[in-house]
Amino acid sequence: MSTMNSTGDRVLVVDDDFTICEFLGEILKKEGYQPIIFTHPHDALAVFEKKVARLAFIDINLPEINGLELAKKLKQEDPGLEVVFITGYGTFDNAIEAIRIGAYDYLRKPFTLSEFNLCLKRYEERKALREQIKLAEQRFFYLVQNSPLLIFVLRRDFQMEFVNDACSMILGYSKDEALNTPGWFLDCIHFEDRQRIDSLFRSAFESRGMPFSAECRLLHKKGHLINSIIRSIPPIRPESGHEVEQLDGIIVDITDRVLL
Repeated sequence: MSTMNSTGDRVLVVDDDFTICEFLGEILKKEGYQPIIFTHPHDALAVFEKKVARLAFIDINLPEINGLELAKKLKQEDPGLEVVFITGYGTFDNAIEAIRIGAYDYLRKPFTLSEFNLCLKRYEERKALREQIKLAEQRFFYLVQNSPLLIFVLRRDFQMEFVNDACSMILGYSKDEALNTPGWFLDCIHFEDRQRIDSLFRSAFESRGMPFSAECRLLHKKGHLINSIIRSIPPIRPESGHEVEQLDGIIVDITDRVLL
């Protein structure tokens, strides 16, 4: 029989009713989790730093520190902690505060086994979604950094917000040089093309990212010319008003084509 959790995630259970703690601990073990059980909030706080959990079931009505306050402290230690509140009675204020803290679920006593398992199922679904997003971000980062095109993000002050690794390959400058050298971008453009490209970017900034494409000559760090196409990428969600704060774009090295 397969368990709900195959990675042995630690799950924190904090409830001053030991019977509930014991009951939830047994269910969690059967489902493949590692339960960490406490009946007092201070004990949970003391141990949480050493045994970080991925999920926490916290009774709202705890002695000395209520569950809402405990959850706040735990989330400060680990913002990624998923929290489910348990309570014998629910109030609107508690529900609002639980949302503010970042709880993703709420169990009212007495709850059934199927309700508890539904919380676990939702946790697994959220975890799987986070993993998919993380994987997609890693793939996107790899594609951007390994692209033969110089991909950049330019701010309104003409300072670079981002450049990929192709900056070194095409222009001979490290990413740190491109990001931290004042005026680097315009200085890399041949002086005969500089004013024209400057005007194109300024117009794009003022017209909510209206895309453009232009050929120009760039200066390699070693001094030789790079024939290129600079192309802006229109924003996916144009900002309100008439101006954007940054522009995404690409630089394509066409030197070989021009020389042919």
